[in-house]
Amino acid sequence: MSVFFGISGFAQNDGKAKPLKDDIAKSDIAIKDAKKGSNPATWMTRGKLFRDAYNFNIQYLRQNMPSTEIVLYLGKPKEIITEGDVETYVYSRIKVYFSKGVLTHWEETESIVDSPLTEAVNAYEKAKSLDEKGKLAKKIEEAYDGISRDLEAKAFNEYALKNYKEAYKDAQEKIKVSSLLGKIDTIFYYYAGYFAYTQSEADKSMWKESIDNFDKALSYDFKETGESAGLIYTMLYNSCTAVGDTLKGLSYAEKGFQQNPNDISLIYIMINYYMNRKENQKALDYIEKAKVNDPKNAVLYFAEGSLHDKLGNKEKAIAAYDAAIAIDPTDYGYHYNKGVVYYNSAVKLMEEADKTKTNEEFERLKNLADDEFYKAIPLMEKALELHVGDRDVMETLKSLYFRLRTKYPEMESKYNSIVEKLGS
Repeated sequence: MSVFFGISGFAQNDGKAKPLKDDIAKSDIAIKDAKKGSNPATWMTRGKLFRDAYNFNIQYLRQNMPSTEIVLYLGKPKEIITEGDVETYVYSRIKVYFSKGVLTHWEETESIVDSPLTEAVNAYEKAKSLDEKGKLAKKIEEAYDGISRDLEAKAFNEYALKNYKEAYKDAQEKIKVSSLLGKIDTIFYYYAGYFAYTQSEADKSMWKESIDNFDKALSYDFKETGESAGLIYTMLYNSCTAVGDTLKGLSYAEKGFQQNPNDISLIYIMINYYMNRKENQKALDYIEKAKVNDPKNAVLYFAEGSLHDKLGNKEKAIAAYDAAIAIDPTDYGYHYNKGVVYYNSAVKLMEEADKTKTNEEFERLKNLADDEFYKAIPLMEKALELHVGDRDVMETLKSLYFRLRTKYPEMESKYNSIVEKLGS
């Protein structure tokens, strides 16, 4: 971290802050006066004062503004803090953040008043209610347009600061201002839902807010495009699941999948849902869809192998595990699970052998079982190599070595070694 100390240029604006605060204080008195408080001009002036208060610290800032340019407007900062590729210019009333030399967001450290845009909206609403002849309608509409743009910028700035709840409040306020202009702000219903969703892990009450706003956006035909086209449905599924309404969440996921059949997140939701319900064939159907879009995802093949194993499709399970191992040979679970397929196959053969009525058939099935047990050993050994000390794997190998030590003499030393490692 490096810090540069200089002379604050923004301090020059500090002298202008007091007159603005004084004017707002006078406005507070004026609106309580019976005569002035009933005059729409009083409220129009008040609305402008609060808009000026909002813009006081940020009037020269714009997205992607070069860091070299800001010094021309604000003067040298009190200090420059560098962390990685992020530079923070510290002024007396504001911090300005740059990444790779361009402005990304800002943070007020000393504002003129709290919630200036909300106060501005309230003032213009009052002016409108007092303007019986509608003489101020155009000016009020222009003010709303400006405030709407301010709220949009503020919402995204709060999001950049990770103040997600504030971003949500700004989005809600922007939706309100749009309604005052007779418009439906579909996109900001989506953003309100997104900001609430981002805050939900820290504040569980926001899950419902995310659902309500995403629902509103969809009701007004919100549609995202490109790779994130299905994101709103994924977030709705997660939000509904978080509040305990999995069935409603699934309905969103299914609708999203119908509209975006290549969205991998939605496909994974469907896979996990049906796997949890033990509807294995349906889960397999979705895995096949996922593999088309994500053919190098070893986890998909691992899940496929597990499902085929549960359905008794031994060869398909082995083929799926082989595919997973080919993509990622370093995951011990892929080797272990493939070994389990052979192990379980051997156990079934032994169960069949125990039910036979002839020694000849018993020996035939027993030999087949031994062959399956033997195939499991190198897979379990590889699993142990990749996950040293795993007791489940070691216990399995202990049982395999013990069983085959007579038929394969080299298993005796392996058995003794694993017993020593297990301490039993």
